[in-house]
Amino acid sequence: MQNPSILIGIGNPLLQDDRAGIEVVERIQRLNLPVDVEIMHCVGFEVLDKVLGYEQAFVVDACMLGHEHGALLEVGVEDIFTRAGLSASHAVTLGATLKTGMVIFPEDMPRDLRIFLIQAKTVEDFSPDLSPEVERGVSRAVERIAALLT
Repeated sequence: MQNPSILIGIGNPLLQDDRAGIEVVERIQRLNLPVDVEIMHCVGFEVLDKVLGYEQAFVVDACMLGHEHGALLEVGVEDIFTRAGLSASHAVTLGATLKTGMVIFPEDMPRDLRIFLIQAKTVEDFSPDLSPEVERGVSRAVERIAALLT
């Protein structure tokens, strides 16, 4: 049976802070909350396939937007679809994908769609461990999402 909510974590599990979205999903999954979870290593129309039919969707990804390392940003589809500053991250493709879903499948898209971006310190170093700053951002994201699910 499908839960009313889905959590999608996006990232590369081999690159230090780029794995932030994946880490959030893994931690939420261990809390046994009423949410379906997906881990994605790239962004494309597959994201759209994952959110269709859910009432609520959370998408978590690392970003490089010049904020303080580990900062947690909660943005909407319009924010990531239109802000030029997001063009260097996964967010442009993510925004375009979700915006397309809202136009083509308005009744099937989640009514509550929240996007969480965690400012990475580095996305170029191979490491299974997050930087301490991003670790704190991941913890804040887990707390925020868990609160929204309970």
